[in-house]
Amino acid sequence: MNVSGREIHRSYDEWGPIQVIDDGHKRYLAFGTDDEQSCQLVHQPHVLQHEYTRAILLSLLMVKPKHITVIGVGGGGLVTAFHHLVPECHIQGVELRREVARLAYKYFQLPKSNQIKMYIGDGLEYLTHEELSSDLIIADMYLAEGIDQQQLSMDFIKRCYQRLNAEGWLVLNYWLDHKLDEHLVEALQHYFDQIYMCDTGGVNWVIYAGKVDINKSLIDDNKINYYSKAAGFSFKYFLQRLKVLT
Repeated sequence: MNVSGREIHRSYDEWGPIQVIDDGHKRYLAFGTDDEQSCQLVHQPHVLQHEYTRAILLSLLMVKPKHITVIGVGGGGLVTAFHHLVPECHIQGVELRREVARLAYKYFQLPKSNQIKMYIGDGLEYLTHEELSSDLIIADMYLAEGIDQQQLSMDFIKRCYQRLNAEGWLVLNYWLDHKLDEHLVEALQHYFDQIYMCDTGGVNWVIYAGKVDINKSLIDDNKINYYSKAAGFSFKYFLQRLKVLT
């Protein structure tokens, strides 16, 4: 998707340029390419604009989190949305690029809250911290040239598993052209008891891997209706696209 609008900020770090673009209605984060890394509705920052980020929120139907870890914060859309939907939850953001985190606060209304903490550094390295314990780990690790290859590794899957609580879930964002190789599928199936996947209808697909088989339907109308209203879009659309990974 090409980004159009007025560039209101440009800076550089060791990984390259970072742009903030505004069209008067939406605000975009880009890494010096034509592809947007983040997109925000300026007057409703908690309403996610990318299909894949909306699909990621289905994880709230799988677990009631007290702690969420988001690896790859970008403009902060997912952190903002989770904070809006489960305000009592503690959220740990992990962002490789300090400048990106700074711009998320300055230009993308990332909430300054005692419930939200930010770690600047490598996501895989962060997962070596043995004190980390989370109910939900979201991995959305992308650089200017595409997905961070660490997110495709078996070591990454293993470390996420180790840092999840007993009923925790790992959620992974991939582009459609990143087909899961058999070794990665084997790693997911080795560590996790229940695995779903969702073709988001765009250029992304999302994997949900749970430590426990929830043994129940995800169709809880009260919960679906509550989150759909609060999030500003229908959860049912993505539920219909959800499949068990076999």
